[in-house]
Amino acid sequence: MKAKLIPYFPIVLLIFHSVGFYLFFNSPENVMLTPLNLLLCGFLVFLSESKSLTALAFVVIFILGFIVELIGIKTGLLFGNYHYTDVLSQQFLGVPIIIGVNWFVIVVSSASLFFNLKLALPLKAVLAGLAATMLDFIIEPVAIKYKFWIWENDHIPFYNYVCWFIFSTAFAYLYLRLTDKQNRTGFFLYFIWVGFFIALNLL
Repeated sequence: MKAKLIPYFPIVLLIFHSVGFYLFFNSPENVMLTPLNLLLCGFLVFLSESKSLTALAFVVIFILGFIVELIGIKTGLLFGNYHYTDVLSQQFLGVPIIIGVNWFVIVVSSASLFFNLKLALPLKAVLAGLAATMLDFIIEPVAIKYKFWIWENDHIPFYNYVCWFIFSTAFAYLYLRLTDKQNRTGFFLYFIWVGFFIALNLL
């Protein structure tokens, strides 16, 4: 049954993000629905995996993604000086719990772009890291505008993107080692997010 439903997941996500854009356009207060969007994306991307070992990748990326964010907000040693607001819902130690799902979705979506290329695994991971960093670059202005998080002096340091590249490359390497098939939902979701966040940047 799951195999029959998976091809429709990108359509569901496209419809959901189109509705989300309409809601954002009509009222900025609808930004509070963002955690639901992340949950849906994470759920469908995870269901699209064919190998049980990917569950391990999800757990590791979720936990490590949360930890690097925790180090970031508490010390400023990673990413720069920033803090989260309540937009992304429930927090633990100042970090939204959903942020681990965000890391997983971005990493899987970025890695899925290069999965089928005949390249060495480390090179695929590096390319995925670059794609993830580019996506973060597109997301940052929207995150600032809608106050997902707040940077000190409203300045995004270049160091943020350096850290994003390093950690997303490492996470992508782990994911690519454990999966055995391109995640088509993640593949399409990458382009959906690019279009979605560029559109929000233009609002």
